[in-house]
Amino acid sequence: MNEGCVPTKTLLRSAEVMHLVKARAFEFGVRGVEPSAISFDLAAAVARKDTIVKGVIDGIYVALRRNKNITFYAGRAEFTSAVEIRVNEVVIQADKTILAVGAQPAPAEIPGLKEAGYITNYEALSLGKLPASLIIIGAGYVGVEFAQMYSRFGAKVTLIGRSSQVMPKEEPELSEILGEILRAEGVDLHTSTEVIRVERQNGRRTVIPRRGDTEMRFEAEAILLAAGRIARVDSLGLDQTGVELDGFYLKADEQLRTTASNIWSIGDANGDHMFTHRATYDGPIAALNAVRNLDKTVDYRVVPRAVFTEPALASVGLTEAQARDAGLEVKVGKAYFKHSGRAKALGQIEGLVKLVTDAKTNELLGGHILGPHADILIHEVVAAMYNRGTIEAIAKSIHIHPTLPEVLKSAAKALG
Repeated sequence: MNEGCVPTKTLLRSAEVMHLVKARAFEFGVRGVEPSAISFDLAAAVARKDTIVKGVIDGIYVALRRNKNITFYAGRAEFTSAVEIRVNEVVIQADKTILAVGAQPAPAEIPGLKEAGYITNYEALSLGKLPASLIIIGAGYVGVEFAQMYSRFGAKVTLIGRSSQVMPKEEPELSEILGEILRAEGVDLHTSTEVIRVERQNGRRTVIPRRGDTEMRFEAEAILLAAGRIARVDSLGLDQTGVELDGFYLKADEQLRTTASNIWSIGDANGDHMFTHRATYDGPIAALNAVRNLDKTVDYRVVPRAVFTEPALASVGLTEAQARDAGLEVKVGKAYFKHSGRAKALGQIEGLVKLVTDAKTNELLGGHILGPHADILIHEVVAAMYNRGTIEAIAKSIHIHPTLPEVLKSAAKALG
């Protein structure tokens, strides 16, 4: 809550407003707004973000303290045994425990990066002054969002990713378009590029990456490391519990039980599907298993995901390649926002919808959207997929005109 979903999306909204006013106001008939006269106040945007986050957190704490069945402790927890947890100076007896410790940025392993100095998404959410230039290492969720955000704030942004495209686990066609959109906005994007070392001289930070056999050099005022996350288990005392790690994450089974029989784990700390909504899905399952011994299991077949750029990229289920790799015969339906009257009215015509279905049964296997409000639109696909629905639910249902969901319907109808 302090360092992820709400604060990031709040600052992204500031970036959207800045971009709309500075780059597009004239297009929409707004006069008297001279781009050269517009500046961005990062400290004011951060203060707005802090106010919103504090309001959300205060509401959560009030609800916790009002619940007579909850004893709330604020502090750092550490296991002293598998059934004892120390919080500050208080030792709590815990016959059963559910861990919801989340994840944190992976440590810097690039030679010279630690010495040169860098920030993570934590610090990038609370800067008081806008850096003139910023190099971002990593072109996944965090890297892509912050690249567009800080570029729109007014920083010169260089984005470096090892994979051949941004958002490498998503549909290549959509990821490629998103990369081109970032470039068009001024982000200096370099894919298939690996950072090999970092230097600092005369107050400037220099990142040295390599693409193929070619070595490059980029200078910037600040470096943002956005290259992976690991379970937040430092100083948790897991060595006292029998809880084991699987690489950088907690090892948990389909019932969310760890390798300690009385300890369960939910959310990001388990790796994969590292989203808040996955953790909120996990929570009741772990609680019912821990308290009532119901042996419920998780099913991650329909976990939606989104990167909140503009346009947003949102997906659920299998990509076309994943479906084919699973041995399935698939059909693909596409529709483009450039053909949508509502998208034209919004001035957001980039992107498309791609639906993947089983060719034999018409079951929806996956949905992928790059376009305006894709993070909202994807839920129509989520609902259709939940009970293994077919494309018919989207293709034949009535959609309001003119709306963006009509593009989903067009993609569904394209499947025949």
